[in-house]
Amino acid sequence: MPPVITASLGLSTLTRPLRIGSLGIALVCAGCQSFEHPPAVSAERTPRLVAGLRPAAAAQPAGVEMPYDGSDIWGRLGQGFNLVDANGVNQRIVRQRDWLLSHPGFLRNASQRAGPYLHFIAESLDKRNLPSELALLPIVESAYNPKASSVRDAAGLWQFMAATGRDFNLRQTAWYDGRRDVVASSKAAMDYLTRLQDQFNGDWLLAMAAYNAGEGTVAHAIEANQRSGLPTDYWHLKLPRETQDYVPRLLALSQLVREPDRYGVQLSPVANAPYFTAVELASPVDLAQLAACAGIDEAVLVSLNPAFLRKKTIDGPNHLLVPREQLRQVSASLANLQGESIDPPTETLASSAAPVAPSVGLRP
Repeated sequence: MPPVITASLGLSTLTRPLRIGSLGIALVCAGCQSFEHPPAVSAERTPRLVAGLRPAAAAQPAGVEMPYDGSDIWGRLGQGFNLVDANGVNQRIVRQRDWLLSHPGFLRNASQRAGPYLHFIAESLDKRNLPSELALLPIVESAYNPKASSVRDAAGLWQFMAATGRDFNLRQTAWYDGRRDVVASSKAAMDYLTRLQDQFNGDWLLAMAAYNAGEGTVAHAIEANQRSGLPTDYWHLKLPRETQDYVPRLLALSQLVREPDRYGVQLSPVANAPYFTAVELASPVDLAQLAACAGIDEAVLVSLNPAFLRKKTIDGPNHLLVPREQLRQVSASLANLQGESIDPPTETLASSAAPVAPSVGLRP
């Protein structure tokens, strides 16, 4: 257990009451769920984006999909997917789809890692009227591992480079990295994607390509095609190999998520209900000590708050994300650790709990 934070860190000087944080972003809806964390991505690095190099099992004949009953977030997302319909399917998409089908463990593990974050991201996209497919970008970027880092020093679910993160107000210090902050980085990614979509005249494929390669790279490729009298849509641009595969992989993912039964895909079920809420802090706290005091899994608390690099909230926002079903015990433990009284949570957690949704496209 890490050392207990003492008064020398300022615990006795801060007396702001502890209270439940709203964040203003759909963290107060009913529902809770639990997740078992799959094995972490090797060395916590982003998996290389590669084209399908070997044939996969053929897709199963199209059948009648079960109607969406509102209980699972994958079904909710799939109902909103339309980028493939608007752009059609080509061999680059098929190649990525084949790669995903030949590596079922990748999607199964990524969908399990997505569990704690997916409802929040889906709600955020809906509120901003952004394409539902963008909820799949963290699968392409990080396999939904909030601790992922790349060989180019990109970090977090959305794989922000250091400079780009600073451009979008993601603070980075020795104690806190906003690129790994689930809430802050998701807002920054959606801000960035919205700006790119505006820059490229409403074209989401070009926006996603620019998110991967940089707006300058995509703009120069468009200019080169204009000079040569060639089409300037995404499919005709000469882009880096990774970017050529990046957008097709997301579109292939959208096909598999929308029709899992057709392709025999296994997605870890995720309830269509929020998993976490925010608790504001009166003073710094040690995550390991809090987890031990509250009797919750330290790995769960850290996975919701990976931006605190040393598991201490000395820098960064004055709040923690905690599982909704464990809100009361975490709040009580914080009160004990910080020597303050708190008001009880306003919601009735016992009545707001929702069961985990049935599996989507899961075959025996």
